[in-house]
Amino acid sequence: MIIDKTLNMYLVLKQLFSDLYGKTNEEMTTNDIVMETVNDFRNTLVRAHFEQDDAKKAELFKNIKEQTVPNFINQMENVLCENNDGGGFFVGSALTVGDLAILDVMEVVVGLILPTALDQSEKLKAHRERVSNSPRIKEWLETRPKTDM
Repeated sequence: MIIDKTLNMYLVLKQLFSDLYGKTNEEMTTNDIVMETVNDFRNTLVRAHFEQDDAKKAELFKNIKEQTVPNFINQMENVLCENNDGGGFFVGSALTVGDLAILDVMEVVVGLILPTALDQSEKLKAHRERVSNSPRIKEWLETRPKTDM
């Protein structure tokens, strides 16, 4: 049953996002890795954001700033550097869903949690600039509704 769901999800994603999902199985797999890593990281942020106990919330965000964010950035920089030595996108030579996932979560991190987060990675900082300056992405960033998370 799990294999059927996974295969069905793969086929749907491939059809819906063929231009943004990668051209080869390896690129698609790398995008899956990036998106699942972002999802795990985002879940950590959301749990901390919605923590009711103020002391525990403060401790969670302290840990996020001191350990989780630096570890995440290090992991993502390593994946980015596997393609074109980090001078382009996460896979291939064009924007993919992995690039968008990283941009999205880093907007939250840099904008709300740790403004200096990308100071430890010039390659991820340049990647963020490259993706956010894509014409349609740039337009969305300038006109989107502002939210807390």
